[in-house]
Amino acid sequence: MPEPGWGLRDHLRAAAIGLVLLAQALDATPLPELRESHLRNPVAWDEIERWSGLLTDAGLPTSPEELLQFGLGLGEGSRAFRKHLLRPWWPFRRLTGTGQSWGLFAYPDPYAGRLTVNGRAAGGEWFELYRAPTGRGDRLEAQLEYRRVRGVYDDAGDRPKPRKVQSRLNAWIAAEVFAHDPELDEVEIYFERARVVRPDRRKRPPEVEERAREVFHRSPPAGATP
Repeated sequence: MPEPGWGLRDHLRAAAIGLVLLAQALDATPLPELRESHLRNPVAWDEIERWSGLLTDAGLPTSPEELLQFGLGLGEGSRAFRKHLLRPWWPFRRLTGTGQSWGLFAYPDPYAGRLTVNGRAAGGEWFELYRAPTGRGDRLEAQLEYRRVRGVYDDAGDRPKPRKVQSRLNAWIAAEVFAHDPELDEVEIYFERARVVRPDRRKRPPEVEERAREVFHRSPPAGATP
């Protein structure tokens, strides 16, 4: 109950706080928002077939395709519900940076992206500075695996080119390497993108490709002749 003596300002402040908390809670609720490409992913399709079999064994005959369509309908309904309720909230969310949405992992991503950082001195060979997970416990690993830094690049391994925020992060990583390793003249940063399959379906080593590669060169000292 409000304390005696509450004025209009106090009631308006409490209402505003309650509205923000309600919008944040709805924004952060992990409602399923699925696309067909998500569910036809080989890993997700294995799960759909498994659940189809379990439902059929329990006396609810359901084909994998029926289960897929049910999931798509549920995802579209929850997406429309959230979008309709939160549309007035979006301008405030953009202005204040207070979005609380997050993804619920329904199945593992079979296309893993591994951040890789290499360096080399003038005329030398490239050598590895960081390749997740290193387990070295050095300064660069501590910086790149800090949760707020990792959140910038964790979902970037499937992009053929780095986003603007990823390029800024790459430039920062290169500057850190140059500052602490004065013998290095170049730094390259990219993602190793590999397709991971179940052990019983593995016929050969996973194919690995480089994604979002950028190379940085040490700037010459001020006044130096290039």
